Amino acid sequence: MKVLITDSLSTEGIRSLEDAGFYVKMDASLDGEALKKEIVNYDGLIIRSGTNVTKDIIENAENLKLIGRAGVGVDNVDVEAATRKGIVVMNTPSGNTISACEHTWALILSTLRNIPQSHQALVEGRWDKKKYKGAEIYGKTLGIIGLGKIGIEVAKRAIGFGMKIIVYDPYTSQDIAKEAKAKLVELNELLEISDVITIHAPLNEKTKNLIDSSALSKMKKEAILINCARGGIVNEAALSEAVKNRQIRGAAVDVYETEPTTDSPVFLVDGIIHTPHLGASTTEAVERVSIEIVKQAIDYLKDGKIINAVNICGMELELPLEKLASKLGMLLGQLSKHLTGRILISYKEEKSEDAIVRTILNGYLSQFNEGINFINAILVAEEKGIEIVKQKVTHEGLPWDINRTLGDDLNISGSVIGDITRLTGINGYILDIPLSGNLLIIKNFDIPGVIGHIGTILGEYGINIGSMEVGRKSAGGQAVTVIGVDQEISQDIIEKLKSLETIEGVNSVKVD
Repeated sequence: MKVLITDSLSTEGIRSLEDAGFYVKMDASLDGEALKKEIVNYDGLIIRSGTNVTKDIIENAENLKLIGRAGVGVDNVDVEAATRKGIVVMNTPSGNTISACEHTWALILSTLRNIPQSHQALVEGRWDKKKYKGAEIYGKTLGIIGLGKIGIEVAKRAIGFGMKIIVYDPYTSQDIAKEAKAKLVELNELLEISDVITIHAPLNEKTKNLIDSSALSKMKKEAILINCARGGIVNEAALSEAVKNRQIRGAAVDVYETEPTTDSPVFLVDGIIHTPHLGASTTEAVERVSIEIVKQAIDYLKDGKIINAVNICGMELELPLEKLASKLGMLLGQLSKHLTGRILISYKEEKSEDAIVRTILNGYLSQFNEGINFINAILVAEEKGIEIVKQKVTHEGLPWDINRTLGDDLNISGSVIGDITRLTGINGYILDIPLSGNLLIIKNFDIPGVIGHIGTILGEYGINIGSMEVGRKSAGGQAVTVIGVDQEISQDIIEKLKSLETIEGVNSVKVD
């Protein structure tokens, strides 16, 4: 089999591929049309951040089975196109953890002590000792946005500096935060009380422009902001204005909305330190991720063993129970505001216990984190401090049955009849409705006229109802109404439904 490498890789990594019997070609000049032409006959492609693997390139890859990213981010790979083509995309999520953590601390200290500016002043013949008076970090509060592997390593070192640690991460548990000696807080509280804020979150729809002018206005005047995570999480124009106007003390940026770049507004502001995405650029990190991605490539291409795949969850599930498990997991994740500390999974099937657990966790965790798949779901759950409790049940019922419990707060159940997945219960309310597509889940009072009002509002917005089920425990009390609709539900519709006095809560979910 043939492997193409288009970015720098360690000599040891290349040698390991050759020793395993692969033909290896390394050509860092290949990109765009040249890569599209060259990729035709290769089984594996190994890259770093310098190669863009576009849809056109992937569609032209006749034999490609694997795209291996020596590093964490796969934003330079069209993962959807790869999944559609049946190509596994892997990364190495832990290989550069220490390097990224250490670079974060280098930028924190450089920003607070004005190291680049004072160095440049001396080079230019100025002794500006008074101008560049710095600030200590001892006794200060460090705010970490995103408590993943890198965030945890940053927190460990903050303890040595005598700092207090607070964390904003809606997808981590109290137990993980406690182990890191950190306190979980909401984002606004973190912005308001932190002296140093450092970002270690992925870039997605929820984190895009997370730190904008509004967020920056909540920070202390003497606070600093560090971004070694992903460009686009911090609005660069807003950050430039905040530092230029002395709204905050300073900032350091290692990642940018567009890369490579020499034209960001942050480059023009005194008080902002910038480096060209050096977080993972150490000899050790390059060696580590090279060896890891090569080992993963060999394991998959020779033995079919998948490690750290970011897209396997996009493959079509075959067994009816797996489809149900995946949908229940997605539903549970969308109904949950935060990750739980405990999940109880009850089921009747004895042969597919591991597949059930992995598929449920895959559906659940994928609502909170990128890179979750069938293979790594259990490991990620363990890393997040989620206790998994499994129990087989023997009660009479449908041939496939799963009950899902989120702590003591949320319980959902489902079943399969033929190939049709069905939602059979939410928090003790008995239901029987297809579990697919767009669903409105409404908590309401069981009184005359409620359903009519809901139908009227949906009709006003042109929403077609495909199915509906009302579950209640007693006449005239509280009820749960689940409505299957043909279109996605906008926030305007949700707010209008919530405005009805007979409705206590509304959730719009999508399960495919």
